Amino acid sequence: MLDKDRVLNAFAQALREPGGEKRAGTVRPRAVAVRAHEIYCAALADDEKRPAVETFRKFATGKLAVPEIVQLLKAADVRVTLRATLNRRRVREVFQEAVQRLETRLVKGRARPLQIARRAYELYTRNSDETSPSRYTFQRLIYGKTADPEILTLIETAANKRKDGVP
Repeated sequence: MLDKDRVLNAFAQALREPGGEKRAGTVRPRAVAVRAHEIYCAALADDEKRPAVETFRKFATGKLAVPEIVQLLKAADVRVTLRATLNRRRVREVFQEAVQRLETRLVKGRARPLQIARRAYELYTRNSDETSPSRYTFQRLIYGKTADPEILTLIETAANKRKDGVP
């Protein structure tokens, strides 16, 4: 069982750390929660059970947020930032352009799908005033459970183009 006063003190201390005034408005609740977790765990005795970092994140955001912690975060101007939404049509276009730009290197085996994802991210966020997705979002489009089959086919087709003798 977590000691609520120690948890609140850990969050308060994480918000008071040096540099806090410079980063006001730019730090996210998750970062504060991770630091508060570190502070909380540092004060635990060796035989005490350490809580998960995710527990502290849930104290700061979401349905299970602790009202006192939410108030501390608001007072420190720490706010949740909105997630960027992807324009699927534009994502496909930038991946096509990235594949075209790296096609020769891809065919020769000198380019990897991760490089294509990075290039697509750069193209997508270039000259964009809207909230930008993270680089990791673009990596997930080609790796893992959330990989986009259409994008994977595009990359695979380009990689196999010259191997099959098609110019």
